[in-house]
Amino acid sequence: MRVLLVDDNQADAERIVNALRAADMQIAAERVDSEDALVFALKEFKPDVVLTEHALARLDYRTVLESVRTMSPQVPVIVVAATITEASGFYVRAGAETFISKLCLPFIAPAIWNALEARYPLENLTSRQIEVMRLVADGHRTRDIADRLRLSVKTVESHRQQVMRRLGLRSMAALVRYSIRVGLAIMTPEHGVAQMVTSSRRPSARRTGELKTSDR
Repeated sequence: MRVLLVDDNQADAERIVNALRAADMQIAAERVDSEDALVFALKEFKPDVVLTEHALARLDYRTVLESVRTMSPQVPVIVVAATITEASGFYVRAGAETFISKLCLPFIAPAIWNALEARYPLENLTSRQIEVMRLVADGHRTRDIADRLRLSVKTVESHRQQVMRRLGLRSMAALVRYSIRVGLAIMTPEHGVAQMVTSSRRPSARRTGELKTSDR
């Protein structure tokens, strides 16, 4: 499993990696502490999960969430911070998976497994079905989706039914909630669900690697 740490404290990053390995997680880890390095790592390292501090000298968790949401929207982001400057629920509403204090590092491994487990059902969908799913959850009508994707209305309806069946969802409300849960949709104060983005990435296991630091 590839773990990307967004932290400017090498010692803290090593403590987090050691905690994950103590929990029997086989990981390859890389650390970044700037926006440029973050973007590069998302492209080249392709993490399965991102663990970020609340605020660094050159970026904060909001920038991390925005970058991940744009480039790898199905990758969970967990805020792991030494101090809390926001209510913990605020991080979740902003799009993070959860918040964990650096005083409670044993909680990180279970949080990662929970985040990845929630996303595993997406492996049962094709990229086209995920595209239809995000548009449906975004409130687009069947005819609009058909026009946008250059498909027939019947094909869109078939994709939607397959998505509901394969994910075990019984209502549109459940589909929207799941889309938000796995990062395909973001809640906003203005309209509840913001613009959604898709990705064909899937979580994958990798052998243990060394912690690398990038400051590109």
